[in-house]
Amino acid sequence: TKSPYTAAHSQGVASISRLLAEHMGIAPERCIKIEIAGLLHDLGKLRVPDEILDKPGSLTPNERLVIQTHSFETWQILRPIRGFEDIARWAACHHEEPDGTGYPFHLKASEIPLEARILRVADIMEAMAQDRPYRAGLKADEVARFLIQLSQEGRVDKDVAHAALGIMDEAMSAVRS
Repeated sequence: TKSPYTAAHSQGVASISRLLAEHMGIAPERCIKIEIAGLLHDLGKLRVPDEILDKPGSLTPNERLVIQTHSFETWQILRPIRGFEDIARWAACHHEEPDGTGYPFHLKASEIPLEARILRVADIMEAMAQDRPYRAGLKADEVARFLIQLSQEGRVDKDVAHAALGIMDEAMSAVRS
């Protein structure tokens, strides 16, 4: 209700996450949990002021810091829910980067759950493919090139990025639906 854009984004991330998890051979019950984590990964944005969340232009450094709190806020909202322990962790860690420069916990590659690494790639794919107020969504080949670049830079898990290239057409369909 607060942000139709965020709702559509979360739906796309959930769909792509599940497709990617299934493609990677993850057990069906974990695929369902990954899909739920995708739906809830940006829940913490409820605590981000609308004027920052809906800003059409570039964010200031301070606004970017406020936006970055959403991952920790997601953790704070979900972690008390019994049965959501994994979902809370995976959703909160979707901005962690393998070199530890991500947020909110600054985890290194070996500390980031595979499911969170899947969410990260799905989040990036969906964000790049989705139309934004300030630009049209990228085409599949452009999203693929961007993922390859991020993988080469060590900003996303290489295995997950490689797997994502194998479902690119399905993922793009999920974003467009």
